[in-house]
Amino acid sequence: MNREEARLELDATTLRPQDASPEARAMAESDPELGAWLEKRTAFDEQVAEVFAATVPAGLRESILQNARKPARRPMRWMIPTLAAAAAAIALGWTLLWPVESNMPGWQAESLAAVTKVEYGVSKVHLSRDFEAIKKMLVADQSPAPEHLPGKVGAMPVLACKCIKVAGRSASIICFEIEPGKEAHLVVMNNDGMSNVPPQLQPQFKSCKNWNMASWSDGKQSFILATRADEAALKKLFGLA
Repeated sequence: MNREEARLELDATTLRPQDASPEARAMAESDPELGAWLEKRTAFDEQVAEVFAATVPAGLRESILQNARKPARRPMRWMIPTLAAAAAAIALGWTLLWPVESNMPGWQAESLAAVTKVEYGVSKVHLSRDFEAIKKMLVADQSPAPEHLPGKVGAMPVLACKCIKVAGRSASIICFEIEPGKEAHLVVMNNDGMSNVPPQLQPQFKSCKNWNMASWSDGKQSFILATRADEAALKKLFGLA
């Protein structure tokens, strides 16, 4: 079993870890990157399960089982209301966890969507504890690396990075540890020709769902720093708390 095979097996059994093979579980324990991914993915699936459990219509399980026991010759239309209710509950669960809002500028919405996937372990990242090495890697990949960072933003322990596209342009995500067990994700992009650019050297703060964000520009680069840590921890990085 290779790492990708183990990842696929673990991904299918996050809520039933006992169903994963001993080999896959052992690989997650011995491979730090795979173990970190599994921890995030499990936490996300558990959150979705909790929301789903709270939004499932009353009697849905019984209705599904009852329809499943009906003779096969019964038309499929008998199942449609039941399946529609299940789909609606799942969609509602995702909506409650998804922080992107319709009134956000396009670049901000796309950045936060990419960050959310990284936070919950559904998007792969390049792990590294060396900030200078990360910046060199981003430059080599022709992705933007931050030229200047305010306050203590660049002093946080670095964890990982990822090259993405935002509003059709190259962008980068750099993941930091803002507090023990909590991450802050920095998105950086070139703002040439970009609309709704955040102000120069003056962070704007915004909260949505359980996320807190700061966005600002520095010359030709614009940034968004998003975290699930509280607002005070975020503002402290800028010397504002």
